[in-house]
Amino acid sequence: MLTEKSLLVRLRLRLTGVYLAAVLGFIALAGGLSFGLLRYYFQTTTDSALRNRMALEFIQLGVPLPPELQSSRLEWLRLHNLLPSEDDHRDERGDEHEDEDEHEHDSNKPGNAPASPAPVDGEISGAFVVWLDGQGRSLLLPAGMPLGFAPSLEAVQAAEQTGLDWRTVHTPSGEPVRLLTYAVRNAQQGALYLQAGRSLLEQEVVASQFVSSLAAGGGALAVLAALLSWVIAGRSLRPTELAWERQREFVANASHELRAPLSLIQLSAEMAARPDTPPAEQRELVGDVLRETRHMARLVSDLLLLSRADAGRLPMQIEPVPVQRVLDSLASEWRRLCASRGIHFEAPSTSAVARMDEGYLRQALLAVLDNAARYTPAGGRITIRVSERSSRVDIAVSDTGPGIPPQHLLRVFDRFYQADPTRTDKAHTGLGLSIVRTLIEAMGGTVRLDSPPGLGLTVTLSLPKAS
Repeated sequence: MLTEKSLLVRLRLRLTGVYLAAVLGFIALAGGLSFGLLRYYFQTTTDSALRNRMALEFIQLGVPLPPELQSSRLEWLRLHNLLPSEDDHRDERGDEHEDEDEHEHDSNKPGNAPASPAPVDGEISGAFVVWLDGQGRSLLLPAGMPLGFAPSLEAVQAAEQTGLDWRTVHTPSGEPVRLLTYAVRNAQQGALYLQAGRSLLEQEVVASQFVSSLAAGGGALAVLAALLSWVIAGRSLRPTELAWERQREFVANASHELRAPLSLIQLSAEMAARPDTPPAEQRELVGDVLRETRHMARLVSDLLLLSRADAGRLPMQIEPVPVQRVLDSLASEWRRLCASRGIHFEAPSTSAVARMDEGYLRQALLAVLDNAARYTPAGGRITIRVSERSSRVDIAVSDTGPGIPPQHLLRVFDRFYQADPTRTDKAHTGLGLSIVRTLIEAMGGTVRLDSPPGLGLTVTLSLPKAS
């Protein structure tokens, strides 16, 4: 059978796995997106360089640029600030007597390539162009081609059908080369094919280094994420551990409180059943059984109420109720009880109306008054005061007993906790104030304790004010 500790360890491991999987998924997604963006950047810059390199060859041949090359060329000229400005256009249009300048201006308008190729940047200079005839034979082999590169006949055949062809080929050594092939019709050369290429080896090296860096960084992040996930899982389970500890303590205390009366009931019943027990003693033993049974019934009722409250299944009927009606139901009974003990009891008259469950407020006040009566000595005083604030109604019960020492104030609401463990009053099990707080908070209120040294105890029940 699994122990509580082993169950918590298993649950923590599972939570750690969930958190770690989420972090690793994010790392993988971020790494994949980064690598994809790097690849996209490499491809777009390479293809743009090949188009512009091809456009230069078209310009040198005096062949009109295809639309895609024209668009790429104009974009490249804009990026390099080689297009004339609008002011230059207006100046040249305004000069009607300089026809030669007008002609030169028109040749540089968008849609017309410059008569002489503009300077090339590093990306374009890294590309090469091979001239091929109709059979794919090389007419011009430029310098700078990758070692072992041979023009692609398949690209030539595809360009013959569609006018252009994009593809990536590999040299015998495995070096990747990006190719752009165009079919050109020229009056001097006839059928001519231009094949622009650019080595992708440097990009592959950079991509490989990027992947290695991602793997190393991802591994380090995974280790860190595992440690953080373990810590976060532990913190997430801390409320569960505290709840289990509280439940275990609750069950242990409840078992202890039930064991004593059960033992007494069993012993009393066994003695009363003996034939040699005198009738008077039998009656006394039966009285002990009834007294302990009532004590157990009250304890079980309190435990059931707390259990329902913990499960969120405590039935509540919240409605506006005059506070005076609840006080009237208690005042006469408690005046007689306090008078029999020599205690002065005061209850106010009030017109306050609060939102509450009337039965549960009465039960909470009974527990507070019972606690006050137990600790208030003869000649003392128990006073109920009611005050109204903007949105709250406060019901304060004060006594002139010894109060509660400061070190116990934070714990008196704990179940089965007693500030004075030397008391052996079986009618009180340390659940009273815990039940009071449970009921008041279930009605949307709060409970506050004030116990100045030597000035008794004041328990204030604050409830929502009826609008």
